[in-house]
Amino acid sequence: MIDTFLYALGLIGASEHLSFRTTIPFWVIVLFALSVAGLVVLFYRRMPVATSTPMKSLLTGLKILPLLLVVFCLMEPVIVSSEVSPRRGFLLMLFDDSGSMGIQDAAQGLSRVEAVKRRFGDDGLLEELAAQFRLRSYRFADRTERVPGIGELEASGTATDMAGALAQAAGEFRDLPVAAVVLVTDGADNTGTGTDKLANAAAYLASQDTPVHAVGVGRERIDRDVEILKVAASDRVTEGTITDLVVTLRSSGYSGRSVDLNIREGGRVVETVPVRLGGDGDIQRVQVFLSPESPGILEYSAEVAPQNAETIAENNAQAFLLDNRSKTGRVLYVEGYPRREFKFIRRALEEDPRIDLVSIVRISPDGRIYRQGIRDPKQELTAGYPRSREELFAYDAVVFGDIEADWFTPEQLRLTEAFVSDRGGGFLMMGGLSSFREGGYAGTPIEDVLPVRLTGEDWAMGIVDHAFLLEPDAEGIDHPLLRFGSTREENNTIWSELPELIGYNRIGGAKPGAAVLAIDPMADALEGSNVILAVQRYGRGRSMAFTGFSTWRWQMHLPSEDQSHERFWRQMVRWTALYAPGRVSVATDRTNYGGHEPVVIESRLFDPEFEPVDGAEVWADVTGPAGRTEAVRLERALGKSGMYGGEFRPSLGGMHKVEVSVRSGDGELLRDQTGFTVAPSATEFTNAGLRREELERLAASTGGVYLPLSDAGQLTELIEPVEDTATSIRERDLRDAPFLFAAILLFLSAEWFLRRQKGLS
Repeated sequence: MIDTFLYALGLIGASEHLSFRTTIPFWVIVLFALSVAGLVVLFYRRMPVATSTPMKSLLTGLKILPLLLVVFCLMEPVIVSSEVSPRRGFLLMLFDDSGSMGIQDAAQGLSRVEAVKRRFGDDGLLEELAAQFRLRSYRFADRTERVPGIGELEASGTATDMAGALAQAAGEFRDLPVAAVVLVTDGADNTGTGTDKLANAAAYLASQDTPVHAVGVGRERIDRDVEILKVAASDRVTEGTITDLVVTLRSSGYSGRSVDLNIREGGRVVETVPVRLGGDGDIQRVQVFLSPESPGILEYSAEVAPQNAETIAENNAQAFLLDNRSKTGRVLYVEGYPRREFKFIRRALEEDPRIDLVSIVRISPDGRIYRQGIRDPKQELTAGYPRSREELFAYDAVVFGDIEADWFTPEQLRLTEAFVSDRGGGFLMMGGLSSFREGGYAGTPIEDVLPVRLTGEDWAMGIVDHAFLLEPDAEGIDHPLLRFGSTREENNTIWSELPELIGYNRIGGAKPGAAVLAIDPMADALEGSNVILAVQRYGRGRSMAFTGFSTWRWQMHLPSEDQSHERFWRQMVRWTALYAPGRVSVATDRTNYGGHEPVVIESRLFDPEFEPVDGAEVWADVTGPAGRTEAVRLERALGKSGMYGGEFRPSLGGMHKVEVSVRSGDGELLRDQTGFTVAPSATEFTNAGLRREELERLAASTGGVYLPLSDAGQLTELIEPVEDTATSIRERDLRDAPFLFAAILLFLSAEWFLRRQKGLS
């Protein structure tokens, strides 16, 4: 109504309106105005000189009006006008700035990033696009950031997060007019976020009718390259044994060339394997045997020297760790009688510094036992085989020799199953007249633990008493358990020359998921009854079945200096015992990290019965390559009893060691250690060719197109402009308007003049 009145007076235009900027509440202003008006009315009603009522009303009005105009000015009145004008839409330019953009495979010998700068900068393409749209430029690698132009590109990122770049740009310009997104990249999204995140970002842009035009940079196929893809190594190496690595490599442009695959420790070459490179794009797996010389967590690298004219040298090496820490496993060995097998096995294990052997041997029909290796004769194993979790779980491995299931109580057999599945201990059953099915273990919890079946056709079961040559199976010849030589050929030779064994328990074959490592090659393999050695994971632990019972023959029929028997049993029992977790353990989510990547540290804590412990204060000490140690608090993981986790961000490259130490409720100091390496990530240079097909799919899913960098000039015609309007708001302050000042002066002058005329002043 006020706007209409002011418009009628010609004080405002059709697109203007009156507004007030004051922050004083409206009711305060009204109360003030009424108070002032009341005082004025009261003043004139009490005038001592006789004055007519009309005159008093006129004087009152002439006094109140200027006061109300003053109140009006105190409310900070403004005339607000708006103006709508057309403007250009946005064009979002996303430039890949990851390490792979530094590969020199573009035209004229340029790197990919140099070719992008030349095409969009020197050739003036960005200027042409800027004449049509409002440009907003980003560079992206492992993170995305706004940049003023392509001069900021350095090809220095450690990873490529295309999905994150699209999501961030789309989010920042949500509900704004965006003509298109131009994605300039070689196409590798390698941050591990998966295809879902990329598909979701593309789907959102498509829903907003915002096409993504992908500009591909680089060659689809790297002409000359040798690339180490992966190094597969055992989690832990037992000291003094030989471990094997499998190095996976791929090459192009060097078919038939012989190269050296070097394994380095601390810069020193410790193993070299000659490799003849395959055809273009062929993947080769090279087995390397290695025997670490030093204890501890060791850092190695697998390397192939850069070749002549090789396009990418950054992917020729890969670091890896081997855990060769000295550890002693406490082993409980139970035998039904003092047989020759027991005598020679115990002698072999007693001389191994990594094995702390405790044995129970039944020595009479009435159940009397003989204990060896015990620490406290008055407390340890006084009642024979353990009957409580705390007592049994103090060991790392349990070995059953030639002893029947009925010697144990049902509860002791269930306890042994829990020892493997819950505690993570190792279990080994050896062959004998009272072992496996012949010992009555079918249908007991021990059958669940074993990697072999104890049921089958009667004709295929029982004791075999013929001589046989123990032969490693295809999976066993390279397994650490059966490795005696430094090469496969040497290993085969040693096994073929060992004396024959006599007798073993036939079983119903290996269970699904178990690994068969050795067989009787002369026996009928029907239903797998010729299995001699098999292993498997069971719960948190591992189990082994060795159905033979005459390895003492190796000791008797080989020269005294031959250590085959000793080595065989030491490797068997080490494999069973040394991998059992302790009451505290620590691990990282992986062992190799790029610079500035967060390291996730997890620790588990158990009581003496291996029940999870919550509510403890757990810290991890991280020692870097410079010797500086940082403490990381590990918080309890939600929903995971006994689990604690934290995050560490390394500032230096190189080997880092992580140690967790916790004081248990019984006062024992529990410790565990792990390690990781920080190095420039080779992820950017793995499979580093242009991913044209992936970019084509991405562009098509949003209604965009794919263009090679050489055709990027077509963008000026492909991208359709979008209509947009901008509304500008202007305010005109009325407090200094001349008509207000004139009105106030006029009303006050008129009131003063009338009072003078009536003699009221």
